[in-house]
Amino acid sequence: MRIGIIGPSENEIVPFIDKIHSKKVKAYAMLKFYSGKYDNKDVVALYCGVCKVNAAIATQILIDKFNITHVMVTGVAGGIDSVLKVGDTVISTEIAYHDVEAGILTEYHPWMDNIYFKADNTLVYVCKKVVEESEFKQKVLFGRIVTGEAFISDSGREDIIKKYNPLCVDMETASIAHVCYVNKIPFLAIRSITDTADESGTEAFENNCVSVAKNSIEVLEKLIEKI
Repeated sequence: MRIGIIGPSENEIVPFIDKIHSKKVKAYAMLKFYSGKYDNKDVVALYCGVCKVNAAIATQILIDKFNITHVMVTGVAGGIDSVLKVGDTVISTEIAYHDVEAGILTEYHPWMDNIYFKADNTLVYVCKKVVEESEFKQKVLFGRIVTGEAFISDSGREDIIKKYNPLCVDMETASIAHVCYVNKIPFLAIRSITDTADESGTEAFENNCVSVAKNSIEVLEKLIEKI
């Protein structure tokens, strides 16, 4: 097993990278890939940059250059479901784009049955065991994540709820899941909430990103230790 771990920004992954042992660094496509051991397991981690294309580039390089067997995403997201508070964590069960027409995925490559990429069942199961056996300061929920390249306004939030009813929204997860789907690589996302309808906007994101990202990393580390 060799696990590829992606965080969109430095704040979302560097605290984990700092814990990798026997670390080596390689650069491809202007990205730095940190390989080594965590809990005696082979890992390759990086921050890919924000947005779907950057995330897809990083994921394909992980698969092609490092022969990873699993991909995990750690980072932050905007809360959509009102049950979520800042700091809570969402584990993906299925993922979709909210800014891509359905027919692009179902009528053309990769000819999906529907618009949802499924998280790996085994990883979800292990993560549920981790949540049952651990004491996290934040609430951890399992469910749908949607991805698109915009911060969500109040009107956009209503449209997304009506069409997808997700727990949260981000800018990378669906594209990473998309690359994993076509390469048949097991995938899971762990995202903690920086902003909600009650505490919204870029200012909330910037104020909460560093502290909230630690919640996601904490779940990630316990998942790797459990595998």
